[in-house]
Amino acid sequence: MKMTHREERAGYVIAALLLGAAMTISVSASLIGNVVETGGDNEATDTITAKWTGQTWTISVANEPFPGAVIGESFTVPAFGSGAPAFVDRTHRYFDDTANNLPVPGYLVGADYIMSGNDNRDNAEYKLDITLTSPATVYMLIDNRLSDGDNSTPPTFDATHMQWILDQGWAATANGLNRSANPAVPDEVGFDEATDNDIDQWYSVYQKTFDAGTMTILQADNGGRNMYGVVVGAVPEPGTIALLGLGGAALLWRLRRKD
Repeated sequence: MKMTHREERAGYVIAALLLGAAMTISVSASLIGNVVETGGDNEATDTITAKWTGQTWTISVANEPFPGAVIGESFTVPAFGSGAPAFVDRTHRYFDDTANNLPVPGYLVGADYIMSGNDNRDNAEYKLDITLTSPATVYMLIDNRLSDGDNSTPPTFDATHMQWILDQGWAATANGLNRSANPAVPDEVGFDEATDNDIDQWYSVYQKTFDAGTMTILQADNGGRNMYGVVVGAVPEPGTIALLGLGGAALLWRLRRKD
């Protein structure tokens, strides 16, 4: 029997939720041991070096990284999710896209992530050396407007726009969790630039799995738009995936029984 569109969409959502649950079960400690940023604007501007989940710093410029921030106030980077601030030097944040019934994907929620400076989006020598304490799936959240300026389609990679993503073998995370519910294109994360609960832009999600140790990501090549985001999630245990998969199958069976 062919699945209905409702069942297909439910399947994508359930898959993402189950992967998120598997990640939560697998995480026992921070997956980010250290981040070393080079080539950033921190020497010349108010952009401080990158911080990550659990890191605390003292805010030096009012209203950054969130509205109402006071100079001298301490701020600790939270876990990733809707409302998580994106940058150390802007009030932009990741946010559920309620207009399109598109919450932040479950496999990202609760994971460690990195806040860098949006001013670094056009730095050709920018680099993050990220030390992973355990094997991890690293997710790159990339502004859809990369290269072509179009926020309705995924970013376009080429020789002058993050070609290193293709060279390093990153792949689209494609579960149909996007505005078109299309599993042939990357999942999307809503982006609220004005902290007014409205989505202004969308990021596409790409992923790659790494062993414990230090891995490197490079420049954003995205002047005038937004810096990328980095989220680090656990690699689920095979037994956990199988168990949760059975739960997902049962949920889909119940959906079909109700139709």
